[in-house]
Amino acid sequence: MDLLIENKTTEEIEYREDIEKTIAEVLKTEGLADNYELSLSFVDREEIHKLNKEFRGVDRPTDVLSFPLDEKIEVPDANIMLGDIVICLDVAKDQAAEFGHSLRREIMYLTCHSTLHLLGYDHMEEEEKRQMRAREKEVMKNLRVFKKDSAHTYDHADKTDYENEKVNLAGKISSQEFKEMREDLKEEIKEELRIEQRYANADYGKIYTKEDLSHGQKFLKGFDYAYEGLVFAINHEKNMKFHILACALVLVASLFFNLSRIEMMFLVFSITTVIALELINTALENAVDIATDGRWLYLAKSAKDVSAAATFIAALNALFIGYLIFFDKFMNFYDSVILRIARRPSHLALIAISLIIILTVFFKGVFYEGHGTAFRGGFVSGHTSVSFGLATMGAMMVDDLMVRLILFGMAVIVAESRYEADIHSAKEIFRGALLGIGIALAIFGIFS
Repeated sequence: MDLLIENKTTEEIEYREDIEKTIAEVLKTEGLADNYELSLSFVDREEIHKLNKEFRGVDRPTDVLSFPLDEKIEVPDANIMLGDIVICLDVAKDQAAEFGHSLRREIMYLTCHSTLHLLGYDHMEEEEKRQMRAREKEVMKNLRVFKKDSAHTYDHADKTDYENEKVNLAGKISSQEFKEMREDLKEEIKEELRIEQRYANADYGKIYTKEDLSHGQKFLKGFDYAYEGLVFAINHEKNMKFHILACALVLVASLFFNLSRIEMMFLVFSITTVIALELINTALENAVDIATDGRWLYLAKSAKDVSAAATFIAALNALFIGYLIFFDKFMNFYDSVILRIARRPSHLALIAISLIIILTVFFKGVFYEGHGTAFRGGFVSGHTSVSFGLATMGAMMVDDLMVRLILFGMAVIVAESRYEADIHSAKEIFRGALLGIGIALAIFGIFS
């Protein structure tokens, strides 16, 4: 094997022997001979940034770049040219510190990773990624370079560590090496389970193409996108389920007390602030996972923690506002229950419609079946729930039988239109009607 190493940094690098062993092990694991020629360059952060932007169109630094030859050049009695590897020493140092192992192990891993790229491996698709990761683990274990070496006896920076390891004459591994392998295996299993759980939903890996829409269509489509984001958060975040249910309970509780407009304004504002920050927190977590490729990095964890702290502070603020609003109300509970609210059907209608919409979104999020937007499809028909809710409230406020029939007739027409357009199934429409009627009867039946 012919290896050309070029150091374009200002720092001294003494890992040639480790790099050669790594490349040789990759070739051996792939069942190839060592008659290959490749070059490896060490560069700084600015240089890798420029190369990454020029050749990959990604405007940021990266750890390693691989440049395989499109066609292998075979010359008689000469090594086969494989390609070029470029490693950023600055990024390698950062990642070694973040992962808690030595720079030597990080360089060996990056060499293994990029050599596999030169041999045709890739990780764009999930199955390809699994195959490449399995091969990387096999090579690193054959080299006896473990993830937690620097945390225990072995140190990648000390070349004599493995020579000092006690191995008996029968060729069995020592108890210390077995302990190292067991701990390393535990970490790898945890990481595999985390990745499998993350990608269990096929939508995570789905690639969306930009739609060619007019300005008016973009405006309307924006509501769909916003709703889809809300459904996603409810479906994937336990905290969002709690926030939505808490919002519904607070709205119901407000009916028991004689709240002023200012008090109601502060109450609604505090609730929506918590929900909005929880949505931002979810978006940030997903963005961080994409940027770090799911790896557990210290700065990535810090970003998520800070975002969660913002939501936590908003929740504390909401509790404080709730305390200020409801404390005195509890002291005079029986004097404030229902009496004035009963004479304000408009307030009851607003609360009822709000609850219908909130619970419709909640059920769509919790029981998401892979389809549905703000105005089309989903576990519950939103149009049907609102129309039957309005019809029920109207029927309870009028005495004329004909008006009641007209109200429910219009609700049936709305439900039928969702079925005819093949937007909702009969079950989804029935659930919507049941939800709308149930909420209206509960609110007006109890408080009116």
